[in-house]
Amino acid sequence: MEHVLGEPLNAGELAAFIAAVETGSVTAAAEALELTQSAASKRILMLERRLGVRVLERGRLGVTATAAGRVLYPEAQQALSALRHAAAVVAVHAEQAPTLRLAASHTIGGFLLPGWLTRFRTSEARASRAQVEVVNSDGVLASVRAGTAEIGFVESLAPAEGLEALTIMSDEIVAVVAPGHRWAGLRAIPARALLDEAYLTREPGSGTRSVATAALAAVGIVLTPTIETASTQSLKRAVLEDGFTLISHLAVEAETRAGTLCAVPVAGVDLTRPLRAVRRRRPAARREAARFWRYLRALGSG
Repeated sequence: MEHVLGEPLNAGELAAFIAAVETGSVTAAAEALELTQSAASKRILMLERRLGVRVLERGRLGVTATAAGRVLYPEAQQALSALRHAAAVVAVHAEQAPTLRLAASHTIGGFLLPGWLTRFRTSEARASRAQVEVVNSDGVLASVRAGTAEIGFVESLAPAEGLEALTIMSDEIVAVVAPGHRWAGLRAIPARALLDEAYLTREPGSGTRSVATAALAAVGIVLTPTIETASTQSLKRAVLEDGFTLISHLAVEAETRAGTLCAVPVAGVDLTRPLRAVRRRRPAARREAARFWRYLRALGSG
């Protein structure tokens, strides 16, 4: 019998062999494993080919283990037991692992996504676990395209080429200043007034910055930053000393209610933007990610 050198033993073939020894019949072994008789026979023949020796003696009344088969039988049982244990260990790990892998831009990740996830878990009556990476919008798109995140959330106007996009809601970028600033309390400020103050902004690649830059450029205004930072919290602290920043009104709701910062709309420029979810079209989304996408679609249509 030909011996296939170097090939590891196959769990399915070992299972068919064990079942045949224990039932005394290939037909009974096939029934126990929910296989056709020909499939069970093929597995046993492939096992014998790998080993280069017969492990079953076929007779009119069924099958029995050969001398080699009797040596193999306890080893095969031990091997399958080890494989079952390995699967159980991985299953426990999978239960503890996040069921949703998400990436979100700073505004959405910090001020909207936590609430969406909480309401999603409540609506589904499921103990969903989420792993959320908070980066700028460019980083979100990169994570989704790479498959690191199943669903991403962006606030920039950059085209999500090759991805499926879903608009959930719109947002407005406002000028934020300290309570003692001369703009504080105004209903709105003209866009050209922004040229007269120190401009504090997020880093390049930020969705907030890219939307504000494009909107202002459309009306002939180019701002030169005096401070650039990847942290919205840093911007909110910095404007207490000087200047202004342009960020989402969502990011300063708590501070405006408390009176520690002032948010002022900018007149003469469109600083609204869509907040979108994105995902890859292929491969198909895993079950939990597909459920969350349906929840987001309902959120957007509501």
